[in-house]
Amino acid sequence: MKLPPIAAIRAFEAAARHQSFTKAADELGMTQAAVSYQIRLLEERIGTPLFTREPRQVTLTETGRRLSPKVTEALDLLGSAFAEVAEKATLELAISVLPTVASAWLVPRLSSFQAANPNIKIRLHTSNEMVDFIRDDIDLVVRSGGGNWPGNDVFLLFPMVYAPVCTPEFRDRHRLANPADLLTVRRFGSANWWRRWLTEAGVKNLDDGNDVGLMLGVQAMDVAVTLLGQGVAMVVTTFFAEELKSGRLVQPFSHVVEDGRGYFLVYPEARRRSRKVQLFRDWIIAEAAATRSAPAVPAQ
Repeated sequence: MKLPPIAAIRAFEAAARHQSFTKAADELGMTQAAVSYQIRLLEERIGTPLFTREPRQVTLTETGRRLSPKVTEALDLLGSAFAEVAEKATLELAISVLPTVASAWLVPRLSSFQAANPNIKIRLHTSNEMVDFIRDDIDLVVRSGGGNWPGNDVFLLFPMVYAPVCTPEFRDRHRLANPADLLTVRRFGSANWWRRWLTEAGVKNLDDGNDVGLMLGVQAMDVAVTLLGQGVAMVVTTFFAEELKSGRLVQPFSHVVEDGRGYFLVYPEARRRSRKVQLFRDWIIAEAAATRSAPAVPAQ
């Protein structure tokens, strides 16, 4: 079948993504009438409606829903192909990373990647939210979760393994001899993580003492206040191996929780042929493997 006009394909893809002819028109720099006309041409070409038109909204038909993800993938692949041949001597790689992963693990290692790839300029963005790869102009992300992101290449970097940490002085001053002793001190981090760790460690009566003292939402910040001797933080110990190795932090108890989730590298399937993405993917997977194979610091 001869391909429809690219303008009609682009109009359909944008309208399907936004579920709106008006928003598609704003994105494409067209009028709403022009978008509607291009989609009508496409519908006439394939012989079936792609949208159900109502007075104040449009919705995809069953045919439109089947076609939409394939068209998005095809346009993304086409854009990547042109980007590859148009790459300049200096490339920019846009990465979105969780704040703690960035500050505690990735940034101290980035110099080795840049030394090996001096023509690639890194633009680092930190966020806890999943990105829209089309809208946000991000090449790849590092996110936590179960690893289920359809339409993307997904690589496990680290399993999510967490445990409480504190300074040795704080441990000794508060005589943290049993897990239940943690209910008597100030605690930082996720309340859900604390509840699961304490439950697995055999602590009873959590409802009487499970209030977390401070919820900053970023493990690196929790550790910062913990290093000041202000409490105990629940963190993924992988990201604070240097503090544990040096003795600035200790794990007062040996129990750790591995909850089945992890930290993943994620990028669209259509970008797997991008040389800069391939280079960063191979590098970060190797760095993560080296980190995982490093000897664990025993609880103290």
